[in-house]
Formats: sequence, structure tokens, C-alpha cells
Amino acid sequence: MSRDLLRGLDPAWSAGEPARLIAQHPARAAELAALDPPLATLYERGAAVLAGARDAAELRERHVALLGRERGVVSLALAELPALTVEERRARGRALNLTKRWLTEIEEARRAQLERDAESKDALDVTLPGRKPWVGRPHVLAQIRDELLDLFHGLGYSVYLSPEVELDEYNFGKLNFPPDHPARDAHDTYFVNQQVVLRTHTSPGWVRAMEERKPPLRLVFPGRVYRAEQVDASHMDQFHQMDGLCVDRDVSMADLKATLNTFARSILGREVTTRLIPIYFPFVEPGCQLDVACAICGGGGRVRGGEGEARCPVCKGAGWSELLGAGMVHPNVFRAVGYDPEEVTGFAFGMGLERIAMARYGIPEIRLFLENDLRFLGQF
Repeated sequence: MSRDLLRGLDPAWSAGEPARLIAQHPARAAELAALDPPLATLYERGAAVLAGARDAAELRERHVALLGRERGVVSLALAELPALTVEERRARGRALNLTKRWLTEIEEARRAQLERDAESKDALDVTLPGRKPWVGRPHVLAQIRDELLDLFHGLGYSVYLSPEVELDEYNFGKLNFPPDHPARDAHDTYFVNQQVVLRTHTSPGWVRAMEERKPPLRLVFPGRVYRAEQVDASHMDQFHQMDGLCVDRDVSMADLKATLNTFARSILGREVTTRLIPIYFPFVEPGCQLDVACAICGGGGRVRGGEGEARCPVCKGAGWSELLGAGMVHPNVFRAVGYDPEEVTGFAFGMGLERIAMARYGIPEIRLFLENDLRFLGQF
């Protein structure tokens, strides 16, 4: 009888140790051997193949062979009980029920063990060779910002952080913007209400710093700013700036030029081509603008594409890209913060981090900085 029952089990199936799953296995095998030796043999072989299943699929296959409702060897043996005598049926039936129950317990224990092993696959296995983890990096704009902060720290500047949501008085009024200045129109600036705006530049930080401190001052003001710009290859409605402010006695335009030259050569290389041209800003007098030769067209104003030569989309054909604005702090700004313009002078400058990154790396689209494309960001 045991040979017929074991015929349904593949002799090539791997065997395990059921006692590791069910501590009572040896005692159960001994109890079955006393009741029905052929079923004890089936139980021991069935328990071993269930314990030796290497994954859930193998466990399912062995369950079907042993305990399946239609063709399982235990189920077939139960179906033969009516052909036995009453005494034989009583003894064999009890042994079969024990065999079925105990094999089911071993199967459940093995399934639980396989599930635990699957859950712990991500655990540290010190016997495996190491794998280098993926390491992130700062955004290209954060790299530029940190490099600039390091540069100006070496020149004696400290960092001052001011709020992104700013009062109109600080964003415009105390910086000598007249009431009818175009920048104060709703189509240029994001207004929260009539007195509160999203700051259009980091220059309000000058006012707050000078109100809090007495000269001499050497400060830089990094941060995000917002303007209602028409988005194109070189303009965005939000971008990053860094202003600088130096206030002391006898500060001159020569000091400003030396600072800007040091900055440009450190960031863009010693061979960078620059020009300083006069320009108007309400908060400086005189004002100037530092331009660099366009990194996309090389200063020629034209680029070649699939359809031939066309105007450079970044510099708009001018051959130059504005890098920053600067100038000597306007006396009205000093008066607004309680400084005496007869006693102190100072210069200030403000730069866009996106423009610096575009000039350094030849990036043709300012929109790339905010698109979160890892193919782009991974290049820096």
C-alpha cells in the first residue's frame, strides 16, 4: 500500500527537514508508525518534500500531489475507505486524518517561512559583494550659488537672507522706485495685495540689512525672485538672484569694477570677454551693466541649425548676454534707511544665477533648469 501511495510523489523532489518547521514531527512519525506503518512512510516522505520546497510554486505543486482534492494521494486513500472492513476503516481513517492534518501544518509552516525569506531579501547580507549606491548631487543652480558664496566669502562678504514675500515699501519704495514706475504695474509684478508682493529682486534685502546694521557692510543676498515675464529661451517668471552690497567710507566705482572683474574671471574663466556699459536703475547712481560674449553664438549673434543660419535665441542677435547690473548706491536709498550719504558711500550688484550657468555651460534654454529632467541635470 505504501508503494502505491508514494508512486504519486516525484522521487527527484528535494527533501528538507520537517523537524525544523514542526518540533513535534519525530513524535508524530512514531505515533503513525504504531498505527499504520505504510501511512507513516507516506507521512515522512510527504513532510520531507513539503519542507524541501524552494519557492511558493514548488510548494503548491507538492501540495496538489499530496493533499489535492481530486488526485492527491491522501485524498485517494480516503476515497478507498468504504472498501475496507469496519475495523480496518476505523484504524486507517484515524491515521489518514492525522496524516492530512499534520502535513497541512508542515505546508503552512513552510509557506510562512518562504514569505519571511522573501520579505528579508532587501536586508543587508554581509556575505554578498558590495554595490555602489546611487548618489545624488546638488542642482546646477545650487552648485553655482555655493561657488559664488564661497567666492564672495573669500572677499569678506557675509550672507543675508530676506523674505520672498515682501512689502511694496521695501521692494520698491525705499529703493527709490517712483510711484508710477512700470515695475509696479500688475503686468510686471505678482501682487498678493496692494501692499504685499512676491519680491521681484533680492535688493529689498539691502534695505532690511542697512536698517538693522551700521556700516561698514559687506553682504550678499541669495534667493528666488518672481516677475510676470513672458517665458522664452532666456526669461522665466521665477528665477534665482544674488545681490551684493558694500557700504563704507570712500567706496568708489573703481572698487566695484575690481570686484566685478574678480567675479567674472573666477566664474567664467580668465579669458572671458566682458564689457561694462552705463544703464539706469532707480536704486543706483551711476548704474552699469556687465555683459559677456554670448556663450551660444560666441558673440556673433547668429547660430546654425537644421534650417540654416538664424538669429541666436538667447542674445537675440546682439552677441552679448547681460550678466548682472550694478552701480553706486543711490543717496535716496541711504536716506531711506537712515544713513548719511555725505558720510558713507557704497556699491551694489545683482546677478541672475541662471544667466551665469547659461554663460558658463552654453545652455540655450532657461526653462531646462526647472524641468527636472535627469538627463539634463546629470551633466553637471
